[in-house]
Amino acid sequence: MTGALDARGFKAAARTFPSGVTVVATRHRERVLAKTVSAFTTLSLDPPLISAAVGNDSPLIGLARDSGALGVSVLRDDQRGVAEYYATSAALRAGPPPSPLLSATGSAPVLADCLSWFDCRLVAALPGGDHTILVGRAVAVQVHGGLPLVHHDSGYRTVTAEPRPTWESRAS
Repeated sequence: MTGALDARGFKAAARTFPSGVTVVATRHRERVLAKTVSAFTTLSLDPPLISAAVGNDSPLIGLARDSGALGVSVLRDDQRGVAEYYATSAALRAGPPPSPLLSATGSAPVLADCLSWFDCRLVAALPGGDHTILVGRAVAVQVHGGLPLVHHDSGYRTVTAEPRPTWESRAS
């Protein structure tokens, strides 16, 4: 193959990969920012690392650097409205959030009623083309019952499976 890869072809191929839907949030002083992100993954068990890719123009990146913390909330299959709310630019959001953010352990904001959450300390913000890859070390997690919301083929989807039990863990 010669020349540049066709952007439309790349996007079409990427749309075939299903991913979970998260809300990534951070707080510095009284300012809180949150954004829907589907480019999320766990990186390592030891140490417990996650990554989330956020568009370079997002003010969430600078605020996460300032605060040194980020919360990642994994959305349930019935939280499409939450995903759509936080996918909308903060300046254009109408009304209060359908699910409020709270501080899990006094640091990073998370959604109380999500499928699971990760309270993380920011360890790196790496360049990734038109995105910045935020790498966080989890210091606390919590898992609630339910099924995940999935992003696939440019839309939100659900899966069918038996729900998992709840779980909570904090660094000592």
